[in-house]
Amino acid sequence: MNKKRSALLAIGAFLLSNLKWIWGLLKFSKFGATFLSMFVTLLLYGQIYGWKFGIAIIYLIFIHEMGHVIAAKRKGIRTSPAIFIPFVGAMIAMKEQPRDAATEAYLAYGGPLAGLLSFLPAFPLYWWTEDPFWILVIYVGAMLNLFNLLPVSPLDGGRIVSVLSTKIWLFGLIGLGVFVYFSPGPMLFLILLFGILTWWTRLREGYRQQVLSYERERLLRFRRELDIWPTLDSSWETRERLYSDYLSATAKRTEKRRFYVPFLHDEQRLASDRQKIDRIYGTITWELYQQWERTPVLFADSDPNQPIPSPILAGAKHDADEKLKSIDEQLQRLTTYYEAPASTKWKVLAAYLGLAAVLSLCFFYANTITQGYISAS
Repeated sequence: MNKKRSALLAIGAFLLSNLKWIWGLLKFSKFGATFLSMFVTLLLYGQIYGWKFGIAIIYLIFIHEMGHVIAAKRKGIRTSPAIFIPFVGAMIAMKEQPRDAATEAYLAYGGPLAGLLSFLPAFPLYWWTEDPFWILVIYVGAMLNLFNLLPVSPLDGGRIVSVLSTKIWLFGLIGLGVFVYFSPGPMLFLILLFGILTWWTRLREGYRQQVLSYERERLLRFRRELDIWPTLDSSWETRERLYSDYLSATAKRTEKRRFYVPFLHDEQRLASDRQKIDRIYGTITWELYQQWERTPVLFADSDPNQPIPSPILAGAKHDADEKLKSIDEQLQRLTTYYEAPASTKWKVLAAYLGLAAVLSLCFFYANTITQGYISAS
């Protein structure tokens, strides 16, 4: 044992001292994080499950993630490299949001589909060799991808069925909750927790839309103010009006905070959120006006007929336009993201049920043979 440990330490020292270029390649290459996390995960799996099975698990997970990457590339969506997380799996991050739920479903479907293809070669290998290892590969591959098809967001299945209806998430959560109750585990609990949060966020999107719509109206009023100020002959009336609005908005800050029950107290909460928005924009408008008012007007070539636009107002307009663009994008996502034609929904439903059926057949086939080996032993 001591000799083996010494040999491992010697190999490690050699790699650290003489192969530093490997670390540099992993650090700066596009897929460095993928290879490094894959190597660490393989070391852990190899120590626990054995190297042969550890390599098989890494292979199954890697092909699944590459399915997502290929699907994203076909849709023109950039992603991060796959990162392996020991005892969890692997993940990729999208660097931009899909334009709609149908596109997101396409990306999600690519993972389990590639996962199915990844273990299909194990069928002829088992039939030719009768090695139970290949049945184990089929069993694990089918189980992993079938689990990912559960209609719970953020699992692949939840993202796929969102095209049909996000109400399906609730049934998926109930089923997963029952499973967690009888077979508790930290990973399952985290998935259930994230699923509940995602479902709740979707449930409250209607309220979020109301708040954003009001903020958009308030932002447009602010934007119009900035266009009016340079055209004023006298700023006294505007100054009095803005100061009055500022005092009115900030005076309501003394109201006591209270807890609002979702749905039951939405009207009261919406009124409170509108007051907060009024207070924010009332303060911003008044402070910006004071700053602009104190700034001397500059003229091109000292010509009083050629005033130079105020940099203060120009910067504020740019920020307001960017904020308005962001709000419009959020509103568009809230109102149209999950909309899809009936033909698309039927295609998604058929593809989802078909893939689930094939994976289920593979799982039951492998499970039946596995039980036979267990009974024989």
